[in-house]
Amino acid sequence: MKNALLILCAGLMLSVSAQAQTKKKKVAEPKLSVPENINASFASQNAGVENSKWSKNYTGNYVASFTNASSLQQSAEYNAKGDLVKTTTIYDINALPANITTALQPGYADAKVTEASKVEVPGVAPFYKVKVEVGENKKQKQLLISEEGSVTE
Repeated sequence: MKNALLILCAGLMLSVSAQAQTKKKKVAEPKLSVPENINASFASQNAGVENSKWSKNYTGNYVASFTNASSLQQSAEYNAKGDLVKTTTIYDINALPANITTALQPGYADAKVTEASKVEVPGVAPFYKVKVEVGENKKQKQLLISEEGSVTE
């Protein structure tokens, strides 16, 4: 009787563990339905852009990710009314604009740039977010650089 109970428990444990190993089917994400007013705003500001991918962020705004006319990765965020909230353009660290590399020379000549992006918000002067590694311990710093070249930590 003890052996039968032991065999039954072992068989049950094996079947449970075998079921846990089966692959589950991936659930396809439903395509995001973007309201027409947001599509119209995006199309008017980014003429000729194709293959944009839309998502929704935690604030409920719609975000389009795409490659712009300069072959740079860009994202544009719109609120529910169709107003542009902000755009972010990601730059290759080897192709930073001259005004940004010049702004880094005085205080960060030995720093290594690891990331760079340009942020444009309506009503605010455009600025660059630049991440650099500073010093021997490669401490990460995020700098904000205006188009005029003023650096803020």
